[in-house]
Amino acid sequence: MIIASMLGGATVRLMEVLHDPNPLPLPKAQSTRQTPTAKPKTEIAETSSSTSTGDTELAVAEARKEETTTSRETVNVLIVGLDNVEGGSRTDAIALAIFDAENKGLRIASIPRDSRVYIPGRSWDKINHAYVYGGIKLLRETLVNLTGIPIDYFVKINYKSFPRIVDALGGIDIYVDKKLQYNDYSGKLFINIQKGQQHMDGKTALGYVRFRHDPLGDIGRVQRQQKFIDIMMKKLKSPSIITKIPTLVNELIDAVDTDLAPLEALKLLQFANSIPPDRIKMFMAPGRSGSYKSISYWILDNNAFSLQLAAKLPPSDSFTLDPEQEDALTLDLDPTAKNASNFSSEKVGELRDQIISIRILNGDGEKGIGKRAAQLFQRIGIEVPYTGNARHYDYKASSIIYPADADETAKQSAMALAELCGITNERLIRPDKSTNALTLILGHDKEELFSRLENVNS
Repeated sequence: MIIASMLGGATVRLMEVLHDPNPLPLPKAQSTRQTPTAKPKTEIAETSSSTSTGDTELAVAEARKEETTTSRETVNVLIVGLDNVEGGSRTDAIALAIFDAENKGLRIASIPRDSRVYIPGRSWDKINHAYVYGGIKLLRETLVNLTGIPIDYFVKINYKSFPRIVDALGGIDIYVDKKLQYNDYSGKLFINIQKGQQHMDGKTALGYVRFRHDPLGDIGRVQRQQKFIDIMMKKLKSPSIITKIPTLVNELIDAVDTDLAPLEALKLLQFANSIPPDRIKMFMAPGRSGSYKSISYWILDNNAFSLQLAAKLPPSDSFTLDPEQEDALTLDLDPTAKNASNFSSEKVGELRDQIISIRILNGDGEKGIGKRAAQLFQRIGIEVPYTGNARHYDYKASSIIYPADADETAKQSAMALAELCGITNERLIRPDKSTNALTLILGHDKEELFSRLENVNS
């Protein structure tokens, strides 16, 4: 009877959590505040000695009602992957997850560990040094200073425990774009992953998300990490994973250090699991490679980063060409599109630095082409924070649009993208008041465009 009562109480509490009208837990900054009309617990207790039982119950009910109506539009969580080295820890991966109840979405921003930022009390340095200097507290303060966004909670994941989580999920199926091989005998890190479709156990998956020894360095690793997270989140939605939840929970408890209470974590997981895949967007803090005093950095574009962090997820049909222009457009890729080998690595780097980030819309209708295009651009080093569908699937030619009220830099970025894609018809490169970002709309000529990009990547 005692066990049944305990289980019954737990079940009731769980149902309260899952059916709470507010889908997110209170941000930590708000959870310690007293609401204007709710009395503190001590005041409620004092009231009970001088009022009737009915009055006391009413006071408690009013306090609870005030709690449930508190605004919970967003909750921001700092996620850190830790690598133990020489008896200490360093941040090998840094991300900011924004759970947005108002917009019914989840945005995950990855910040390259070589990003040059101001660390309070330490001057300018790489962001991964913030944790070395002052732990999670200083890293959180550094990110708040960088983004202007409050960070409500943190989650730290130790790489030694990471493989156990993946193994508890039964491994991950993922396509590897190229062979990944690296041996670090001093650090005891050995990576040997072949190109092609792979089923990865925990040890192999750890090598995949840690590999950074290619021309893109840490930027390429961030892209692989985001790809891995995307596949992992989809697997968590699979019915086959339900039977593994008890084991998975145990592994998570051992692998994660967080200031989230269990019920708060449960609400965030339940919210993330309820979001459609197209409402989960991952992007990397935009910027460019650079150096200062002979030290290489990722130089952040703070304005663009702020816009991405604050951006609402657009509807899938938010971009379109004017009807009178659509019929006039025909296939007009550069005749040399199928052979882009004349692009030197310096030229590709120059175009990449001008473009930085694009959005991709499917105007052809074939399933999966947005993701295919995103992978090709990301391999070049161009960030793709959003893919979706155009208003219709009858775009004869791939086209480029950019914000109508943007400065000359936006037009230059559009022209650089056009050169990379082989688009020469100026009518296909134009400002559009419906977009707030550089956008490529894939048309029926997509295969020619893909061929060109594959040659650039070869």
